[in-house]
Amino acid sequence: MSKTAHLPPAGAILETLPMSVVLLDADGACCYANAAARALASVLHSREADGLRLLLAQAPAQVADDETAGLPAGGCEDRLSCIAEDGRALNIIRQWRRCEQPGLSSVTIRPARGDAAGVGPPNLADRERQALQNESLAHAEKLATVGQLAAGMAHEINNPICYVQSNLGTLQDYMNRLFGLLESSEEIMRDYSASAGQRTAALKARREAADYGVIVEDLPLLLAESREGVERIRQIVQNLRDFSRADSVDGYCLYDLHRAVETTLGIVRSLTGSGIRFDTHFGLLPLIECNPTELNQVLMNILVNASQAVDSRGVVELRTGSGEDRVWIEIRDNGCGIEEAALPHIFEPFFTTKAVGNGTGLGLSITYGFVKKHGGDISVKSRPGEGTAFLISLPVKQPTAAPAAN
Repeated sequence: MSKTAHLPPAGAILETLPMSVVLLDADGACCYANAAARALASVLHSREADGLRLLLAQAPAQVADDETAGLPAGGCEDRLSCIAEDGRALNIIRQWRRCEQPGLSSVTIRPARGDAAGVGPPNLADRERQALQNESLAHAEKLATVGQLAAGMAHEINNPICYVQSNLGTLQDYMNRLFGLLESSEEIMRDYSASAGQRTAALKARREAADYGVIVEDLPLLLAESREGVERIRQIVQNLRDFSRADSVDGYCLYDLHRAVETTLGIVRSLTGSGIRFDTHFGLLPLIECNPTELNQVLMNILVNASQAVDSRGVVELRTGSGEDRVWIEIRDNGCGIEEAALPHIFEPFFTTKAVGNGTGLGLSITYGFVKKHGGDISVKSRPGEGTAFLISLPVKQPTAAPAAN
C-alpha cells in the first residue's frame, strides 16, 4: 500500500488531521492511510500493513456501481474491538462512506470512549489530548479556507495596488513640473533688468506651460484616492490576519456578533466582487459570551458556501435578532439549494456536495461542532433551485464562562 496512492485533492489536509482516515478501492483494499491511521496501525501490529488489516477487519460490503449494492449512499457506522501489541483492549468506532471519486470508499476511525467493552471514561490527559486534536482539526480547515481565499485576495489586492502605482507615477511627474516651475520663478524674480509687468507675464507663461492649475486641482484627488487604496489593502490584510490567526482566544469573552459578521463579510465581499449582493438586516443585540475566533470561523464557512451556491447575480441575506437570553442569525441565499437526501448528512465530516477537488467536507462539520460547543443550535432548510437558509442560535451567557471585555 502506497501512502500517496489515490491521494485525494484534500490529501495534504488529511495527512495533518488528528483523526484516522483510510481510503479503500472498489475491491476493499487499502490504497491510502493518513499519518494518524498509520500510527494507530503500528499500535496494533509492528508491521503497518498488518495493523491496517486489523483496523479494517470485518469490513462491510464495498462501494458498487449499483447504489442498491455495497455501502448505502449515506454510509454506515460500526464498532470493533482490537487488542494492541501490549495487550490493551482498544475499542474503535468506524464510519464507512462512499467517496466522490468513483471506485473509492473511506473509513474514519476514532476511539470509542466509555462503551460496554470496558474502556472507562476519558481522564484529564485524554480530554486535553482531544481538545488539542479538535483545535488542530479546526485550524487545518481554517488554513484550507484561507488557501482557497488567497487567489481571490491576490486579485482583490492587485486592483488598489495598480491605481496607487499609477497615481505615484503621476505624482512624480507633477513634482518634477512644480520643482521646475519653482526654479524658473526664482530666475525670473532675480532678473532685475525686466520690469515688474514683464516678470509677472513671464511667471504666468511658465505656470501655464507647467499646467499649474491642473496640478492644483488634481493633486488632492490623487492623494485621497491613493490613501483609500492603501487603506483598502490594509483592511483586507487585517481581516485575513484576524481570521487565520492560530492563537485563538482562551475561553470566552464578551463579543459583538455584528462585528463578527462585518469582519467576515469584509473578506467574502472582496472575493465575490460586485456581482453577488449581501443584504444585512441587523436587530438590536447584546454582547454575547463566545470565542470570537471560532465564531468568525462559523460565519466564514457558511458565507463561503452561500457565495459559491449563488450565481454571479445572486443574493445572500443576513438577519439577526434576539429573545429569551439568546441571539440568532439567519443566513439565506437564493442559490442552487441542496438535495433532500443530502440534508441529513451535511454536518458529517468529509461529506460534501461540491465537485471533486472543490471542497474538503470539513467546513460544516466544524461549524456544527463550534455551535454546539457554545451551547447553541444550528438548523438548515433548503430546496433544490430555491436556495438554502441556515439558522444559528447562541446563548447570550455561557454557563461556565468567565467573560472579559473584548
